[in-house]
Amino acid sequence: MHRIDNSRFLLYIEPKKEEKSKEPINDELTEIIKLALFEAKRGVSNYSEVNEKPKFRGVATVIEKCFCGHPKYGGIHVTDCGKWSQPYDFLLKNKMITNSLATFYLQYYRDSIPESEMKKVMKLAKYYKNKN
Repeated sequence: MHRIDNSRFLLYIEPKKEEKSKEPINDELTEIIKLALFEAKRGVSNYSEVNEKPKFRGVATVIEKCFCGHPKYGGIHVTDCGKWSQPYDFLLKNKMITNSLATFYLQYYRDSIPESEMKKVMKLAKYYKNKN
């Protein structure tokens, strides 16, 4: 399920494989999202509940493991081009919630990211630039 709105949920999108660029874009925005994911808490969110307030439950509440040995949260997502997500969401330091495919989307689907989501990416970049 994709989520394109003004919520705290970032880059829950579903681009088509035809939109994928041949070469990745590795720039400042890509590095910022990598850092944000590295510093983030892992857990599960309610991103698919569009009529509810955003919620995030951290790793301490999870007890099951998925087939790959990772803690089991909300499941694994596979993109149209075949890239697999990790089985959890990330609570970023600026309180946005995203998934493990965020970096991949910025690298390979930059031109397909909706304006509302790019505004959130820019807000995240501003947060990190002001933090340092």
